[in-house]
Amino acid sequence: MMFNGQLLIFQCTSVENCMAMHKCDDKEIRKMLNEVTYDMAVSIMELIDGYSGYSSDKHDIINIVTGEQLKENPFIELHDVLDGRMEN
Repeated sequence: MMFNGQLLIFQCTSVENCMAMHKCDDKEIRKMLNEVTYDMAVSIMELIDGYSGYSSDKHDIINIVTGEQLKENPFIELHDVLDGRMEN
């Protein structure tokens, strides 16, 4: 799924940029940043899926050019798809 692949790219880029900005190469800090960015992405996906303490409304992401729904064909829960796809 291209969407989740892009999330991994965002995560890697964000972690690398932060590490470079702070001139840091500590493996424990890299692990911590990966965990934080993973947790944030899962929380956003849970919000879209309707499993958030904020709202139980279910949402979808739609490509406005093609009309394709991200969560259909097959039906998926976005937060489940992140398992094993991002660094955590």
